[in-house]
Amino acid sequence: MYDSFDEDDQAELIRAQDLMAKGEIQGKEGNIRGSIHLYVKALEIFLNTGRYLRISEVFNKLISFVTSESQILLIMEQIRNTISEIEYLDIPEELAKLKQALADLHYKNSDFLSAGNLFIEVAELFSEVDPEEYRQASGMFLLRAGECFEKIGRIERAERLILDAIQKFDTTIFDYQGHIKELHDFIQKKKYQPAIDHLREVALFFRNLEKELEDTPEYSESFRNLKNNVNARLLHMLSEYNLIKTMCYRHLKDEDKVREQADKSIKDLAYAIEIIKDEFKDHYYSSADLHRITFDLFLLQLFQEFADYQVEDPLDLVMRGLPTNIKEIIRKLSFYEETVKILELDLKGRVDIFDDLPLSQILEPFRSFIIKSIKI
Repeated sequence: MYDSFDEDDQAELIRAQDLMAKGEIQGKEGNIRGSIHLYVKALEIFLNTGRYLRISEVFNKLISFVTSESQILLIMEQIRNTISEIEYLDIPEELAKLKQALADLHYKNSDFLSAGNLFIEVAELFSEVDPEEYRQASGMFLLRAGECFEKIGRIERAERLILDAIQKFDTTIFDYQGHIKELHDFIQKKKYQPAIDHLREVALFFRNLEKELEDTPEYSESFRNLKNNVNARLLHMLSEYNLIKTMCYRHLKDEDKVREQADKSIKDLAYAIEIIKDEFKDHYYSSADLHRITFDLFLLQLFQEFADYQVEDPLDLVMRGLPTNIKEIIRKLSFYEETVKILELDLKGRVDIFDDLPLSQILEPFRSFIIKSIKI
């Protein structure tokens, strides 16, 4: 009797695999409703046969296909129902993966408050499973949460989460906050060489964070997408500090160093832009990613303006290969529009934009220094 049950069980699992394969084909062909129907049938089999470790795989596949709000809401309801079914079981890792899927959908739907709170919960759940094994993963979720709160203007909360994320990634005793505070002091006192020395240490710190991230295991496609997105975010943050370093070199009239730093940062930003573009192609993005790619574009052109040469056509770099609907959205965003204006005139001719242009929490304290540096 047991063997018969086992064979029946196995047959059901094979049927679930077949349903998922057909669901993937229909999703790629654009039949999202049909795809959802097939994946949900596979989900029911996994739940009925107690194969809880396969559940998150179903939702990770679905997330890559859904695009409209109605589709997203439908999958959210299914995830919540599934969470209700398994949360009494002792499988915290699988519960964390389901809540990550729910957080991803809220992020994709631009509900950044709900997404941020869920990413914090996911980080905590993974830490409970194994604090060391999931140390980098927890840091990634906290960094994503910080980005969500930054997007809705909860800047203090965002800063705290980003610092918590950095502490998860960093296994050294580097005093990140202390270095940034001293950097502000050096800039205010026009001590540009000590500022550059501090910025070199900050840059090395971020390169080490990148390495930590690179070594983080990938347990699903959605996790791999998140890992790539966090890598792009780290490159963006590094580039902001390197922009300040470039301006310090400019005040010291060291044009060779200005160009050398610009070359490195242009490559970093071009790579970050390509990462985000890949997410657009996979439909794994939100309005926050659209804004970030235009800020990367704007930063890249700032480096080219400070170095006084064009390595990349920034507009083509961003737009090349993107679907028409995404191009239309990007063209309407403020950092894209300002980049176009700088290309048409030059940076000195557009210095007034920095009077009220929204800057990141890294660059905002240096607003007056940026303006002063442009005018040199």
